[in-house]
Amino acid sequence: MKPPGPESASSYEEALRAARDLAQDPDTVIPYPHHGLENARYGRGFAFLDTIRTDGGDTDGYILVTTTAYGGGLLSTVGRTIETAIAEHLARAEHSHRDIPDSELSPAHHVAIEAYDTGLARIDDLPGRASIDDATADYAEFVLINLRRGPDRGDTGRKVLARNDSLMPGPTAGRRYTQPCPRCEQPALFAARYPRAVCGDCITRATDRTGRRITGFNTDLSGGVIAYYTDTLEDSAGVGSQREECVEVTRTGACFIDGHPATIQEARFGGIVIEMASNDRSRRRWFRRPKKI
Repeated sequence: MKPPGPESASSYEEALRAARDLAQDPDTVIPYPHHGLENARYGRGFAFLDTIRTDGGDTDGYILVTTTAYGGGLLSTVGRTIETAIAEHLARAEHSHRDIPDSELSPAHHVAIEAYDTGLARIDDLPGRASIDDATADYAEFVLINLRRGPDRGDTGRKVLARNDSLMPGPTAGRRYTQPCPRCEQPALFAARYPRAVCGDCITRATDRTGRRITGFNTDLSGGVIAYYTDTLEDSAGVGSQREECVEVTRTGACFIDGHPATIQEARFGGIVIEMASNDRSRRRWFRRPKKI
């Protein structure tokens, strides 16, 4: 996971504030009016020109602040114009809201969408599960897990799938996609390198040794792990969060799920993985009795 960033803007004034927050120098931000972007059906937003200062000198840049999760950020215009960047952004937004025909969906996709739209957490809970072969169910479980990980839980499964092109290919024969969570036995994404990785629901219950919930992030694009207390990430007051680091978990990588010892670490290719500690190791590490004198 990445640390929370600035919220998307719904008005020009909010967009301007967000652009100035993103800019290296707020005074260099110049509005770039664009009728198509500001009135788009999908991907609506606001554009700004900006100056990016580097060791090699200043270069022209731009900022897109959108009303959705598509696009945004401070980017260089090297190799393309701001008009090209806006056109690409709007094309991506339209693509992400397309209607997917049945012909593009595999049987596993149909099963996953049905489970998602019904509000189920796993394929095994579908009434017709007995008629689904294990390979199809495995891939459908994989798709369902990814659909449920998104923030747009109010949309239909088909709409969420449209925003996740990586899920569109059908299953690869012989490949395993899921594994049971070692804590709750709900389906989790298969990872041969992390056989005791927990499911997404269990990740949300990770705590420090006092029982206070924690959330892990990569420290930067190159990796690393930092743990924050989850309640300091929530913007309940509407004034922005004051993230408080859980230093012990960051330093040791030791956390708990439902009171059971687990570990949090950087995944091999980025992201965060939480694994349950093995039974033998956990007993020795966490419940070792003091020596008698």
